[in-house]
Amino acid sequence: MALDYRNTNDWGKSPLTDRALRLEQFKAENPETTAAMIEADIHALSTPLESEDYPPFTGTEFLETHETIDDHPYSAAFGQFLGNGIDVDTANILAFGFKQFDLISSDLSDPVRQLAARIYSRFKEIGYWDKKPEVEGFAKSL
Repeated sequence: MALDYRNTNDWGKSPLTDRALRLEQFKAENPETTAAMIEADIHALSTPLESEDYPPFTGTEFLETHETIDDHPYSAAFGQFLGNGIDVDTANILAFGFKQFDLISSDLSDPVRQLAARIYSRFKEIGYWDKKPEVEGFAKSL
């Protein structure tokens, strides 16, 4: 038997069914809002991933296709992060100027995270990421 938010006997059976009933009630009582939410979801899903919000390649991919890190568009930062024991893919993300230290550790007192933050801060202070380099040999998005 299907649940119906108008049937008082269907309520109170479990938090999960109550959540489903509240959702169904919201959809029934707010059709315009529901339609707008669905349309926004469809639009978001149909938007291509060609975004400059992410590096155009992973660190692993870069190392597999290059013999030296000198070809990396942010080779100085990439080398610093790698040289200090940071995972290659995390080092790549940080080298592109994304401040995502939580990829290293969620613990703020983690020494590797603190070291990465200091390295990042030094590069930020000198304006290392102010000018975007050309990225050759890779598609704009994966």
